[in-house]
Amino acid sequence: MNLIRTLSASALVVALTSCAAPSKVTDERDAKGNKIVYVYYTPTGSSIPVRVRQDQLKTSDDDAAASQKLILDAQRESSLRSTQFPIGGGPQ
Repeated sequence: MNLIRTLSASALVVALTSCAAPSKVTDERDAKGNKIVYVYYTPTGSSIPVRVRQDQLKTSDDDAAASQKLILDAQRESSLRSTQFPIGGGPQ
C-alpha cells in the first residue's frame, strides 16, 4: 500500500515540476539572419486578431490601398456611364 502511495505521489511531483519548468524560447530568424517580429493585426470586418509578420503587414496595407483605389475608380466609371443617358434611353 505504501508503494502505491509513493509511486502516485512521485508521479504527481514529476508532473507538477514538468509543468512549472519554463519552456525554451527560440528566436526565429529569416534567411538573412534578421530577427522576425510578429504583430497582431485585426482584418477589416473581423474581431479576431491574426498574428502576422511585421514586414508582411506593411505590404498588406499597400495592397489593400491599391485594391481600394481600383474599386473606387470602377465605381466612378460606372456611375458616370449610368448618368450620361436619360432613363429609358441609350446610345442611338
